[in-house]
Amino acid sequence: MKSERGFALTVVILVTALLLSVTGTSLLFSRMGLKVSSHHKTGTMAFFATEAGVQHAWKELENGDGVNDFDAIHASSPGTVIVSNSAFSGGTYTVSLLESINSPKRIRIASVGTAANNSQARLEVWLQTGSGTAPKALITNGDLKLNGNPKLVGTRGGAHTNDDMQVSGNLSVEMAHGLTASNSATGGGGLNDGMDITGTPCIGSPACASNPQPDEYELNSTAERDAYEASHNSEPTYSIPKINPADYASAVAGNAAGYILKLDCNVVTGSGAIFSNGLYVSGGTAVPSPPSGWSCTGGTWNVTGNSAANGVFYAEGRVEIAGNPGSASSPWQATIVARDSVKISGNPEVVPYGSVGESLQNIFLLTGNDLEISGNPSLKGTGGGLFAHQQVKVSGNPYIKGFIMAGDGQPTWSGDPFPDSAAGVTMNEVSGNPTIVYSAEFGVSLLPPAVTQVGWFQSF
Repeated sequence: MKSERGFALTVVILVTALLLSVTGTSLLFSRMGLKVSSHHKTGTMAFFATEAGVQHAWKELENGDGVNDFDAIHASSPGTVIVSNSAFSGGTYTVSLLESINSPKRIRIASVGTAANNSQARLEVWLQTGSGTAPKALITNGDLKLNGNPKLVGTRGGAHTNDDMQVSGNLSVEMAHGLTASNSATGGGGLNDGMDITGTPCIGSPACASNPQPDEYELNSTAERDAYEASHNSEPTYSIPKINPADYASAVAGNAAGYILKLDCNVVTGSGAIFSNGLYVSGGTAVPSPPSGWSCTGGTWNVTGNSAANGVFYAEGRVEIAGNPGSASSPWQATIVARDSVKISGNPEVVPYGSVGESLQNIFLLTGNDLEISGNPSLKGTGGGLFAHQQVKVSGNPYIKGFIMAGDGQPTWSGDPFPDSAAGVTMNEVSGNPTIVYSAEFGVSLLPPAVTQVGWFQSF
């Protein structure tokens, strides 16, 4: 021990051992860090897959296509698979039903997502359904012309066609992607395929409805118009529901203020009325004279004066409103369902009748043929719908609060009295200076139900 021989070697061995230990520890922690990082990455991927599953299921539940719609899943047994994907960015997701409850009508679903390294994430979500809303203020199955200076305002101020769209003039559109066309191959209205924009439309801001319009939102060059057309063609189609007035005849007859305006110019009221293909057969109570302000000629029901009875009206023939019933302070309360066309050319101030059943809630006008609106009417709905089985034509200076939907004869049904547009309005067109305001304030039972999230829980 007193000798110093070999001391240097001992020190070298100890230092080398220490360095090897530090190096090994560093390598160990580095490997652990890589594993933690890898698991964090795959865990995040699993969570994203889980979220994607929830969004996929949400759309499937509310798209109204007859496959795993909300009501069908609500009536299913726990464990029923709603959607799944076995190849989602290297992972998978499966969404299934956990339970259903009533009052309010809700379902609890579980979405399980997986990724590499056996990573898994799980989300439980409560969803409930309510009456549907339209995605935009104006929707048509067939070709759509937008001319002049229409204003489509509100959070859903926009227009969509399942076919071709032609835009000219100085249209004002609040939605950022407010004009869309599906470019359906079954069109035939004579427009060019897809979307054709001329003029200087302003798209994407509430300020577009002002004068002057903000330059940054105007499509004021050929390049801007071409770019917008290219990015808003071939959009997904919107499934317009069956617009059949006959479905609402009994609801009108059963309303305390309901009137059946017959083709023979007689009137029936009261529940118990029986209909066949939308035409009165028997029952109810015949009344000696038409409602105040209404008259009939050759099966066409007219309002030509400055006042008319409030109520819910079902007409077996055409309805034409050329008068000026109602005022800003005391509007005419009228919900109108017509088996044939509805034409408004006067200056009425109208709101939907205040007390209707669920099937008619927030339906303002519904026609089995065409809808024509001109003049200066004020149709101040509650954000509900104006529905035409065939085409719609809007001109003049009307103010419309709500949305317009035109089916162009589709979908049809057995016994449809107006399966084509051989007469009347032959193409959907909005021109002049109308204002259509729509922000989806209320739902309409005619549309596919809207699904909303009311709660969620995350687990791993």
